[in-house]
Amino acid sequence: MKNYRNLDRGQWAELKLSEVAHKLPNKIVSDIGAGFGWFRPSVEKFNLEWQPFDFVRKIEESTIWDLNHKAPKNVKTPGFVVFMEVLEHLSNPELGIRNIAEHMETGGYMVLTTPNPLSAESKFTYLFKNNLYAFQPKHLLEHHVYVPLPHVVRFHLENNGFEVLESATIGNVIAPKVAFTLKYFKELVHYLFLKLFVAFHPESNGHTQGFFVIKK
Repeated sequence: MKNYRNLDRGQWAELKLSEVAHKLPNKIVSDIGAGFGWFRPSVEKFNLEWQPFDFVRKIEESTIWDLNHKAPKNVKTPGFVVFMEVLEHLSNPELGIRNIAEHMETGGYMVLTTPNPLSAESKFTYLFKNNLYAFQPKHLLEHHVYVPLPHVVRFHLENNGFEVLESATIGNVIAPKVAFTLKYFKELVHYLFLKLFVAFHPESNGHTQGFFVIKK
């Protein structure tokens, strides 16, 4: 599993789009979970057509799509899908991925990201709080109801006709700024724990995990 320590998830998604923009089966990019449209400039940079969807409309351009159901009628079939930080909110992730697969053009690509449940921070939280970092009871308010373990996400993808071209972690463990305070020493101990986890399990580096896939 490759680590992109100097990128955030949006930059990683744009990087993957740049790698295949010249060979997409069509110019439509479905942005599922588009939010306020922050990924639109990345799509239009490559002269592609942005087609946004969301469960709750935050901008006028978005089409409402509940992933428990098939794609809305009269939308365009995409050659590329952006599906970032949505899967963990789905009560039925297998069905959601199946409906996305049916929405896509054969030979189309998708970038999918979620919080990394195996991150060093998540392991630290599990060690001391007996809960994963982004999947504590308080995160139910954000409807974090599915823990996207990487081998299970891969299973869902492959079970619905996708080939995983790359799995990755995105982000890095950041050292605290030096200061002669009690807070700094607590943060330093925390940081050293995280680096220890990463030393034994490199896939623990990065708060985000990503999958770059093609629909076969």
